[in-house]
Amino acid sequence: MKQLSERAIKFIEKAGKNKDYEIDFDILEKHLKFYDVQDYSEIIGFQEKFSGLNLQNTIIHIFTPKQIKENKGVNNYHWKGQTLFSINDSLYIAENGEIAIRDCGCDSYDFYFYYENFETFIEQQAFFEDHQYYKNLPVFGYEITDIKAFSKCMDDYDFLDECSDKYNLMWKNEVNLIHVTKCLSEWSVCIDSTSEKQRHCIIRNLKEKHLIQ
Repeated sequence: MKQLSERAIKFIEKAGKNKDYEIDFDILEKHLKFYDVQDYSEIIGFQEKFSGLNLQNTIIHIFTPKQIKENKGVNNYHWKGQTLFSINDSLYIAENGEIAIRDCGCDSYDFYFYYENFETFIEQQAFFEDHQYYKNLPVFGYEITDIKAFSKCMDDYDFLDECSDKYNLMWKNEVNLIHVTKCLSEWSVCIDSTSEKQRHCIIRNLKEKHLIQ
């Protein structure tokens, strides 16, 4: 599992965890045998590390002691060879630890992997809490035409490694916050900024280089 930064650890401590959601390792491992899961390690690790975490008045968890004691299963979903479990109202964890969202549009109900692990999600939440000033202006979003060239164009920015993974890339300077995300094979970027002038400047630059559209 990904090591959390000090900022993320403090964010979790501030959010607080409900100990009523703690489950003994042996009991949880035994319960997981009822599901079609090839490797329990990521699910158990998530449950031990994050279960009971209070985020925006929602308790993060997969299982509860009461549910396991009553020998009741939880809803799970199969997608591209993996079993997925719900962890809150909008996020799902796969057995390899990746975090997905569900597309409920047009009755497709497809899943899209959005984070390589839950730690990246927490790192981003912790970062945004400490850097709200980037969101003083409405966010702008664009499709990226060439992710390698786009990344090279960010050389003058600070790369936020802790907030990045194979589905997310983040850069910042004193004015702009650049957040790139991948959905299926497509990359897109959201640009937050404290300066309308500076944001239009970088957008114009990226458009002139044909890196966004």
